[in-house]
Amino acid sequence: MATITQGDFSVFGFFETREAGHWGEGGSNLNSTPTKLVHPTSTSTFAVPGIAATKTGGSYDFNHWDLAEARQLADIRPDYHMIKNYKFLGRFDTFLIKDADFFAFYRPWYDAEGTLKNKGRVEPFTDAMNYTHRELQQEYFKNDLREYYAQLNFTDNFSARVGKQQIIWSEADALSGTEVTNVVNSRWHGVYGAESAEDERTNLRMIKFNYILPDFFRTANNELEAFIIPGDFQGAGPIQAQTDPRNPWVIPAAEGTGQTVAAPFIASINQAGQRMRVQEVPDFLSKPMAFIPLGPGGSGDFFDLPSTIVTGIGRNPPKTPSNSLAHSEFGVRYSSLLPIGNGLQTSLIYLYEYRDEEIGVSCNCPASAANLGPGGIAIGRGVFLFPGKFLHGRPRPGVPKAGSLIILTQRDDRRNNFFGLTGTYYDKDLTDIVYRYDVLYQPDHAVTTTDVVHNPGGQAWTERARFILAGDRPTYIPWISKQHTFLTAQYVNTWEPDRPTNAGPVGTSGKEREITNFAFVSAVNWLLNGQLTTGNVVLWDIDNNAGAFTTTNVYRYSRNVLFGINAQWFLGRSGRYTDAFLLSRQQRFNELEFTFTYEI
Repeated sequence: MATITQGDFSVFGFFETREAGHWGEGGSNLNSTPTKLVHPTSTSTFAVPGIAATKTGGSYDFNHWDLAEARQLADIRPDYHMIKNYKFLGRFDTFLIKDADFFAFYRPWYDAEGTLKNKGRVEPFTDAMNYTHRELQQEYFKNDLREYYAQLNFTDNFSARVGKQQIIWSEADALSGTEVTNVVNSRWHGVYGAESAEDERTNLRMIKFNYILPDFFRTANNELEAFIIPGDFQGAGPIQAQTDPRNPWVIPAAEGTGQTVAAPFIASINQAGQRMRVQEVPDFLSKPMAFIPLGPGGSGDFFDLPSTIVTGIGRNPPKTPSNSLAHSEFGVRYSSLLPIGNGLQTSLIYLYEYRDEEIGVSCNCPASAANLGPGGIAIGRGVFLFPGKFLHGRPRPGVPKAGSLIILTQRDDRRNNFFGLTGTYYDKDLTDIVYRYDVLYQPDHAVTTTDVVHNPGGQAWTERARFILAGDRPTYIPWISKQHTFLTAQYVNTWEPDRPTNAGPVGTSGKEREITNFAFVSAVNWLLNGQLTTGNVVLWDIDNNAGAFTTTNVYRYSRNVLFGINAQWFLGRSGRYTDAFLLSRQQRFNELEFTFTYEI
C-alpha cells in the first residue's frame, strides 16, 4: 500500500490537504453602547463602562460559518533495518545486539488559515491585532520530527527502545485512565476531524525496556516493561490552546461569569471601555482591562489587565522541571494472561511522573515578580496595582486609564504517583464480545477551591479514581453492508471522594462533581466493496445531558487517492459549569472538514 522498499530501507508516507469550517459561533448584534465620562469636579474625570455587542449562535445556528483550517501536511515514516544477525550495516559484529531497526516519523505542515484570516477566529470588539510573521510561524507552521527511535533486540526475550516515542499501555479507547505519560496536545487541532490520537499525543525522549518472562503457575504471555524519561518535561497536560483567542482550536472551558475577577474589580473590559460577555476561554480579550469603581455613582478608572503571569514559585520543585537526570520520570508495567475463563489479560501499571500540576493565586509573590520594577501596590493576595504603567498601550481618547492591574499566580510542578490496572477478556462462549477494562487511582489530583482558609492560594490536592468498562463486537447487519459492522461501547466513571469545598478544574472556572459519568457508542462500516470506510460515534455526558455526534468517512478513489469528509456536531444542554468533558460548552465549535490524501 504506499510503502517503498529498497533493501533494508523502507518508507511509508502520504500528502494531505484539509479544509474545515466551524458553524454555531454566531455573529454580533448591533446593540453596543459607548463609554461615558463623568466630571464630578473641574479637574477630575471618571468613566462609566459601556457595553459591547452581544453574540448569537449555538449548535443549530447555520448562518455564520468560520474558516478554521486550510492545512497542507505530509506524513513520512522511514524505517531502516540496521542490524541483522549481530551485524551492523552487514559489516561489523555488535556482539550484544541481535537485531535492530531505526524508525522516524516526520510530519511537517502549513495551515493557510492564519494567512487568509489575519485575526484568526477572533470576534469583534476584542482589540485583536493582526498576526505578526513570528506568530504565524508559531501557530501555523510546524516542522515536526515527531518520533525517532532505535528498536534494539538483544535476545528473543529482551529488547529496548531508545529515542523519542509514545507509551500506550491502556486498553481503553477514550478518556483512558492509564494513558498518562504522553499528554494530549490539542493546540493545533483540538479534538476534531481527521486528527488521530497518535497525532495528538506528545512524544517524549525515553528509554524503554521489555523482557518476556516464561510461563508459570498456569499463566502465559508474561511480560515486564519499564521506562525512564531522563528529564524531558513537555508539560503536565493536557496541553491546550488557551492563551490566544485568535486560535480556532481554543478550548471552550468555563471562565467565570465574565463580571468579576476578585471583588470589587470588574474585568472583561475592552480597550474601548466596554464590558464584554466573557464566559468561556474563547471569549478572552486580546488586551483586557479591569474597572475599579473609585468615583461617585459607580464611576471609576480603567486598568490594563494583562494575562496572568505564572511565577514558577512552586513548592517542589521551585521551577519548571529542567531537562536533567535529577528530574527524570519512571514507569513500569507487568502483563500476564491469567487462567480465568477463556483467559483474562491483565496489566499492573505504576507511574511516577510530572503530571497534573497545581496552579493558584500567589500567596507570597512580591510585586517585583511581575518584572515591572518598583511601584507596585499590593491590594490583595497576589494582586498588585501599577499606576501610570500601561501594558496594553497608551489610553484611547475618551477612555481614561490609570495604570495596570496584575494578578500573579504560582505553579506547583511535582512528580505524582499513578497506579493503573488495565486489560481485556474475550467471552467467546456467550456473547462473542471482547471486554476491556481500565482503572486508575491517583492519590494527588490538582483542583481549585474557594476554601482559602485551608488553601490560601485557592488550589488543593485531592484523590481521584477512574473506572472504564468497554466492549467490542463485529456484527453482521445485512441492511447496512455485506461486511461486518464493528461495534464499540464504553462507559467511564470518575470519582473524587474527598474533593475540597467547591472544587473546580485547574486553570478555568466551574465545579467538579464527586462522581461523573460518560459513555459513547461507535460503529465502523466498510461500504462499497470496502472502498468507503465510515465511522460514527455518539458521545454523551450523562450528568449534564450533553453530547456530540462525530462521523468520519474516507473513500478510496484509486490506489493512491483518498477523499474524506468529517463532521462533529455538539448537542444537548449548553453552558453547564459542571461539564467535566466540555461537551455542553462546545456548541459554537461544530465542525465540517474535507480531506484529500495522496499516498506515496
